[in-house]
Amino acid sequence: MTTLDSYLQSVNSGHGNGKRSIALFDLDRTLIAGYSILPMAVETARYQAQSGKLGQSAKLLRDAVKMRRDGNAHYHQLVKRLARALSGVTEQTLFELGDKAWRRSIARNIYPEAVALVEAHRAAGHHLVIVSAASRYQVEPVARALGIADICCTRLEVQDGAFTGEVVAPLCYGEGKVMAARRVAREQRSDLRHCWFYSDSSADLPLLKKVGQAVTVNASDKLAVHARNHGWPQLSFSSRGMPDMEHVARTALVAQSLLATTALGAISKRLGVESNRNANRLTRLLGDIGSGFAGLDFEIEGAHHLQHNRPAIYIFNHQSLLDSMVLAHLLRGDVVALCKREMAGNPVLGPLLRQVDTIFVDREETDQSGVLKQALAALQQGRSLCIAPEGTRSTLGDVQPFKHGAFLMAKRAGVPIVPIVLHNVKDALPKGGLLIRPATIRVTVLPPIAAKEIGGIRQAARHLEETYVQILGGSSVAALPHSARA
Repeated sequence: MTTLDSYLQSVNSGHGNGKRSIALFDLDRTLIAGYSILPMAVETARYQAQSGKLGQSAKLLRDAVKMRRDGNAHYHQLVKRLARALSGVTEQTLFELGDKAWRRSIARNIYPEAVALVEAHRAAGHHLVIVSAASRYQVEPVARALGIADICCTRLEVQDGAFTGEVVAPLCYGEGKVMAARRVAREQRSDLRHCWFYSDSSADLPLLKKVGQAVTVNASDKLAVHARNHGWPQLSFSSRGMPDMEHVARTALVAQSLLATTALGAISKRLGVESNRNANRLTRLLGDIGSGFAGLDFEIEGAHHLQHNRPAIYIFNHQSLLDSMVLAHLLRGDVVALCKREMAGNPVLGPLLRQVDTIFVDREETDQSGVLKQALAALQQGRSLCIAPEGTRSTLGDVQPFKHGAFLMAKRAGVPIVPIVLHNVKDALPKGGLLIRPATIRVTVLPPIAAKEIGGIRQAARHLEETYVQILGGSSVAALPHSARA
């Protein structure tokens, strides 16, 4: 088995000879864990049930269960069943169903290893393409998130903006993928000898045999044998997919520690323990015991910046629900977090957040003077603030535009801003994920920025946003229009 780190180093060597190199990626079990058609079938079944077509809904769910059990042996059957179920449905409706499947399931199943692989090819200047038997309604959300503008996929027949119930031949499957890849190569003035292709399935052997660089990812047994016999690199991605009992146990322990910490805080409050002292104790418990149960280790660069110049405003890039646990481990105490108001109603986290004096922010409210007043009062008491200037999490951890509130507060209060860069908390618990996986969390703490050095608030926010992007080696999420190749 080839290690990912060593393989990524080899990507830059590539081909050349005046021909543009192309990196082709299968979707299912290569870029994402599992099969994208399953959540798509579930969303379609829900839509059919809501439309009163319970029979079609039941058949779709039955076929989805079969495929989940037996792998892609029933893929063609499920594609055709899905197409028939969509007869008469508008294409816009399916774009909406695809977006729901992405948000509810597919997004959290993107392999971080696959993201690193895509970025390595992008850095090498290679043309990026997803070549999948899935439909564009499954592929496009993934392509947008990865910044891949070129897709080849199975097409469903559309007439007058609605589906006919037929699949356009040939499917982008087997030899159909070879045809699609050759078309891309012609358009890029290249050929298949200058292509990489990444896949998990023996069904993709026709294309794997044609490209100059065939690479397997999470290969099926049959494909793994073929890869060994031909000396193809074999990669294994395991950060997503079916959890094991360790992940279940760790998640349960973290949940129990949250409940126990909340109970301890309530008891301490009744016993008359001073509010700030109680909050500090709960913060340390959450940061130490919670992260221990979660299996989080830490690599921290610039840790000495954390405890100097307090009170301060700590800003961080929001990646995961575990961010609060990581920050509690880093900051220890005398800190107040700003959090979206919806979290106050969370049955597990809400009571704990209230006990540590969290300031809740209504993101729909245009007048934030009350929030500003609470925040400045906390700073005057000698407590620091912890703010995510992005305001929300991205799916892949890409840096979102920074809002200006933290910079305004720092200037008004005359306190420094301490930027904290979280590199990979999403690896332990991605957006939409339910189970925690052990991980080594990498953190970079940048030197404090004094209030007098902030200057223009908008410019300061933009400069720091760009600094985060540079450190994380990422970029803004690329948009993929519906007019992309289907």
